[in-house]
Amino acid sequence: MDPERSKSELRAALLQRRATASPGSIRSRSQRLTTRLLGLREWRDAAGVAAFVGVGGEPETWALLSATLGAGKRLALPRVCRRPPEGGRSRLDFILVDDLASLVRGPFGLWEPAPELREGRRAASPGAALGIDLVLVPGVGFDRQGRRLGFGKGYYDRALGPLRELDSPRRIGICFADALDPEEGPIPTADHDVAVHGVLCEDALIRC
Repeated sequence: MDPERSKSELRAALLQRRATASPGSIRSRSQRLTTRLLGLREWRDAAGVAAFVGVGGEPETWALLSATLGAGKRLALPRVCRRPPEGGRSRLDFILVDDLASLVRGPFGLWEPAPELREGRRAASPGAALGIDLVLVPGVGFDRQGRRLGFGKGYYDRALGPLRELDSPRRIGICFADALDPEEGPIPTADHDVAVHGVLCEDALIRC
């Protein structure tokens, strides 16, 4: 079967299952995941972290984002670039954030930073230009080899593409345990997909 068709079918199945999770379950699993993440040496040693605001049944990340800022680390969050370069594709900008109260609602129900024009505060890839050592990557599903199933728009694969062959920043996928090696089927891959170095769920960190 065509990989993109396989991805679409698996994505639909996993999102449907995600939609049935209760708020209480999401909250309790997110708390366990956050506790586990804050204990990782990758987070403790990082001077800068690129993360995301979990919505729509994803792990909740507000506590993690607050802890990152509270520890004096740089925090970069993604913003959908509304006006891509001439002839270019839509992309994410990663913007350094100092105050979570400054986030605004964006496309797809996301919370994201306001536009940032200052040099050194924005980059199309969450790497050395922003002082990022650790990238927390959302996904619909992951497997233990580091393969990721995204949301089908390609935003993260384009953002992480320049980092594909680099050991730093470390890329760690974030998901709940039932989205790791999901029972609905294996994670399909294509040439443009960017793998992660590890996957963290509420039960364990899998180093890939």
